[in-house]
Amino acid sequence: MFDKFDLNQTLDKNAYDAVIEGLRERLGVLQREFHEKKIPVIMVFEGWRFSGISNTINRLTYALDPRGYRVHSTQQPDETERAHPLLWRFWVNTPSQGQIAIFDRSWYTDALLAYSGAGKKTPLPPGALSDIITMEEQLAADGALIIKFFLHVSKKEQKKRLNKFQDLHREFSENDSRAPRKMRDYDAMQPVLENLISETSIVQAPWTIVEGNDRRFAIVKVYETILSRMEETLMTRSAVETEAPAKKSRAAAKGPAVQSSLMQAIDLSKALPEADYISRLEACEKRLHELQYIIHTQKIPVTILFEGCDAAGKGGAIIRIDRALNPRCSVVEPIAAPTPDEKSHHYLWRFIRNLPKAGDITIFDRTWYGRVLVERVEGFCSEEEWQRAYQEINSLEDYLVRSGGVVIKFWLQIDQDTQLQRFKEREADVLKKYKITEEDWRNRKKWELYSIATEEMIEKTSTPAVPWTIVESNDKYYARIKIMETIVAALEDAVSRSRKKNRKGL
Repeated sequence: MFDKFDLNQTLDKNAYDAVIEGLRERLGVLQREFHEKKIPVIMVFEGWRFSGISNTINRLTYALDPRGYRVHSTQQPDETERAHPLLWRFWVNTPSQGQIAIFDRSWYTDALLAYSGAGKKTPLPPGALSDIITMEEQLAADGALIIKFFLHVSKKEQKKRLNKFQDLHREFSENDSRAPRKMRDYDAMQPVLENLISETSIVQAPWTIVEGNDRRFAIVKVYETILSRMEETLMTRSAVETEAPAKKSRAAAKGPAVQSSLMQAIDLSKALPEADYISRLEACEKRLHELQYIIHTQKIPVTILFEGCDAAGKGGAIIRIDRALNPRCSVVEPIAAPTPDEKSHHYLWRFIRNLPKAGDITIFDRTWYGRVLVERVEGFCSEEEWQRAYQEINSLEDYLVRSGGVVIKFWLQIDQDTQLQRFKEREADVLKKYKITEEDWRNRKKWELYSIATEEMIEKTSTPAVPWTIVESNDKYYARIKIMETIVAALEDAVSRSRKKNRKGL
């Protein structure tokens, strides 16, 4: 692949000076237009060691309003970043609508660094490329423009720049550069990089190889590529809006006046005597406390997700779990309506940034499933968006599990009579009155619609790696014990698998 690019291309100073100001002005205009249209831009810069990435980005920012961009220099991950999956620190730095994020090295460098086994046949960690492609496809589907550059220099030019750098900066060691040291092993890395670029140059985020032996030529090519991609994006989206104006979000139409088959099959009569509840609760609390310590020492991140009908008892169940945990390494994240900043990002962004680090437990009271439940039913997103969300959510949960984490998710189900009874009890109780709102009564009128959405959600997102646990919740004692015992069993299984993995030295 690389041998197809002519590294002898140059641009003299006069020719460079003649075009660069015009390119900067055009980019400044486009930045403002993208800001007005709320289109996020992600620019990725990768390349050989000493290929001129920092210099190129520096020249690029001359054209940009500093209020509208951020440069993320991908240094060695800090303690918090190391305690999360590889892609986490990039997800949390994705731009909001109308902003530009420039990555000085990126998830591709991290993937290369994660590969430490010289001599192995696999050039990158298992699944790394598919995970990267999934992330880029999701961001692009949400409206982001992704522009990726690889700065290519010859082996001779790289060596010349390395020698010059060492002459000028003798106080620095070779290890100070973020770029992988093996990037200096030109001959060995070339097929790895060619494969990486080939496999990840997707329609939504193609690579542009920049001939970088001549710095001025490289800078101009970067500018021209960015301008072309941004102008093309504006033309494409303008044409789509003209030909088929985007449909406004609207609430779901009224469905059949019956519960779905899945909801009908649930035995809500299951109950537990108080004495049994108390004894089993104490046993669960003790075991959960013990398991949390083991989970923490083995650095296993645990994500527990709660969804369910209004007044189904999520809060009470979460309180019982929380009481058994050490708060120094566990947290409950209550999810409300998204803030303006959260709405300006991909809908998964606000959840990903709050995922647990290795060894911690995070309990989400409401989750990313809001996209296919309340946002679907209430018309807060388009049908295309919530239909796409099933696969996006499955991919995220699968990624968390493959990264060494545990994901446990509960749906708490009650019948309409029980819900009505609990609503009235809340209204009559001064201490619980805050729990009932007009929105709860309004949502109750859409019971059938929410049941249909719930059944489709469970059907499409209950996977072998992360299945749903449906909790029969008319009886709170039964529900709480089922939840606690399910968590205990899942953590015991995770601990067992972790110990087997450690014994094998993996």
